[in-house]
Amino acid sequence: MNRTASSFAFEEQAMLIAGEIFNLTDQYTNDSSLSKFFLSDEVANSCYILSGGFAALVYDPPLEPEEIQDTYILSFLYALLTYGFNIYLKERSLNTNSAPYSLPADKRFIKKMQKKTLSLTSKGKLSSTPLLVKIVTIIIENIDNKVSLKEFRIKNHKIKKKKLLDYSRISLYWGYNFAQQLLEENKA
Repeated sequence: MNRTASSFAFEEQAMLIAGEIFNLTDQYTNDSSLSKFFLSDEVANSCYILSGGFAALVYDPPLEPEEIQDTYILSFLYALLTYGFNIYLKERSLNTNSAPYSLPADKRFIKKMQKKTLSLTSKGKLSSTPLLVKIVTIIIENIDNKVSLKEFRIKNHKIKKKKLLDYSRISLYWGYNFAQQLLEENKA
C-alpha cells in the first residue's frame, strides 16, 4: 500500500469513527431509556463539572457559576467531553478486538481519576494517538466552519472564536484521557 492510499484509509477510518460516535446519540441501550452516547451518572457528573469550568473561561470576563447554568456553551462543551470519551472507547475497541469493559461506579475512584487527568492536563501531558488527532482535527474544522458564535452569546460577556476552538479541542482530549485513566486504572 503506498503512502497516499494509506493516508486515505486512515482518514476514512477517522471519519467512520467520528460518524459512528455522532450516530450514538440516536441509539439506545437495551433498556431503551439511555442513549449509548452518554456516560454513567457518576462519570457524567465529573465531565459536567469540568465542562462548566471550561465554559466559564471561554468568555471575557469569565462567567460566574450561576451564569453558566442552562447555557448552550455548557451543553456544547459537555457534549465534546463526552465525544472525547467515546473516541477512546471506539479506539480501545479497535485495539482490543472489542474486549469487554466496565466503567467504574465508585465515586472516590472516579474523582481520583478526574484529578489525575486534570494534573496531566496542567502539565501538558495528555496522551494522544494519530487517530485521535485526526478525529479531533475533523471535529474542530467542523466547529470552526459551522458553529456560529451567536448561539453562545451571553449579555455583558464576549466570546472569542479562538477560545471556543481551544476549549473545544481540550474538551475532546480531556474526555479521551479521562476515559483512558478510568479504564486503565480500573483494571489494575
